[in-house]
Formats: sequence, C-alpha cells, structure tokens
Amino acid sequence: MTTSIHSVIKTIEINRPGLSDTKRNLLLYFCQGHYLALGGDALFAEALFATDRGVDLDDVGVEPDALEPPDAGAVNTILGVLTRYADLSPADLRTLVLASAPWKSAMQIPSEPRIEWAWLRDWFTRPDETDDPADERPTRKQLATWGARNS
Repeated sequence: MTTSIHSVIKTIEINRPGLSDTKRNLLLYFCQGHYLALGGDALFAEALFATDRGVDLDDVGVEPDALEPPDAGAVNTILGVLTRYADLSPADLRTLVLASAPWKSAMQIPSEPRIEWAWLRDWFTRPDETDDPADERPTRKQLATWGARNS
C-alpha cells in the first residue's frame, strides 16, 4: 500500500525533528529504496529527482489537515532507515546517493532526471547490498522481518 508522502515526512519529523529539507530528501531516497527492496509497492507515489546536490521531490503540495499514518511495515522501514542513516551528515548522505546507480542513471537524462523505482529496487537488492555481520545497524533481513511481522 502506498503511503502519503506527507505521512512519511511527518513520521521522519516526529522521530528526527529539525532536519533540513536537503537531509530529509536524502533520507526519503533511502526510505523509498529500502521499502522497494522489501518487495512491495512504492512507499510514496511522488517522484524523486536527481540533482547536482542529491535528490529533490516532486511538488508535494500543501500538507492535508488529516493524515492517515503509515502502516506498521512502512513505519518500521522508515525507522530502520533513520537508525541506519540519520546520524550521517548531509554531506555523507549525499556522497552515498551520488555514488548510486539510480542517481547516476537519472542524471543521464538532464531534461527529466527522475529516479525510477525499478532502478532503486535493483540498487537496494544488488549483491553488494548484502548484510555485513560486523555492522551494528539493522540489516536488510531484519527490516524485512519487522515489515512482514507488522504488515
């Protein structure tokens, strides 16, 4: 089930208040990528676009008065991404994004540098995105388990 971008942003803001739009948008890139890698639909429908400085969102409009919260699987993915990436600086997040194939592919189309969901799914499920046992952050397997348990 696709979640409102406003609900995703609100979930991020509740758990990590005070983020700049730049850092929030970089985290949204990872939220969307990890959610797609878990095999579901897109977390949110709004497009992400590659820019020289990272990623930008499609126009999301005004936040509605009443927001339906994301389902448990979406919340677990968002919280897992925040645990794994939110302590990184915007520069470090930008470095990770700019090194990724989805961002590079989108930048090849300057007139419409939209990051395609299939590119994100492929990137976040590639063999190099394997779980490192020495890494204490939540692994892809843990995120999948949490998402399945709470869907």
